[in-house]
Amino acid sequence: MFDYHVHTSFSADSKMPMDTACQTAIEAGVKEIAFTEHMDYFYPNCDLTFEFDYGEYSGMVDLLRGRYGSRLTIRKAVEIGIHPYTYLQSKKFTDTNEFDFIIGSVHIADNLDLHNGDYFKGKSLKEALETYFITINTYVKEYQDFNVLGHLTLIKRYLHYVNSHWEKVDWSLYYEIIEDTFKALIQTSRGIEVNLSGYRYRIDSPLPNLPFIQLYKEAGGEIITVGTDAHSRHFVGKHLEIGYSLLKKAGFEYITSFEQRKPTFHKLTDSI
Repeated sequence: MFDYHVHTSFSADSKMPMDTACQTAIEAGVKEIAFTEHMDYFYPNCDLTFEFDYGEYSGMVDLLRGRYGSRLTIRKAVEIGIHPYTYLQSKKFTDTNEFDFIIGSVHIADNLDLHNGDYFKGKSLKEALETYFITINTYVKEYQDFNVLGHLTLIKRYLHYVNSHWEKVDWSLYYEIIEDTFKALIQTSRGIEVNLSGYRYRIDSPLPNLPFIQLYKEAGGEIITVGTDAHSRHFVGKHLEIGYSLLKKAGFEYITSFEQRKPTFHKLTDSI
């Protein structure tokens, strides 16, 4: 199995040593791991600084590659926060440093943070969802320097701010704009991830879940990764089998890995 979304102490919101993540991954049967540390140059009303020193990060990956050899493939990766204010800065960071894999994620919409609830203030459920998906659609078309779109339905984790729950939402209302987003990704040789952080947040849902994955497949999508979005050892490699099962149900025969930002497709049956 491949865990293609893991954060360590190089991310401001994680204290997990990279070595601990490697040991846990091996114990969980993970064959390949991508350390997708946060690089979010614009994150308002937050005391954390979502940036990391590439030299230190790269050096640690190289050290651990030597330590774990053939037991675990370790990819240098980054999770870039997509926002118009930071396009040039983000592209400079990924252009001047070597990465195998880049996730592009929208954490900030309407210039407000989803996580702390600022984004939802003064919005109805419908307004929050519409603005969120339109924002992602716009950003994906404006900024293309990443390999997969991270946690498309991240907003599911925070619907309690508008007194709702993802199971109460008619998600089909947003399929048109989401399908257009998928087509924009597909046309530029990018893909999506199946993010399993919904289980960490106890909403019992991957981000996105099966209907969205099927919609992506029907739109012609092929590039797709699965990641735990782990920030502690308790979630490294956890629930990956759910992600793989969803890919099969959606009709995928392959899962994607990356090296030097180039995709490789592996048969699902060979990757478990």
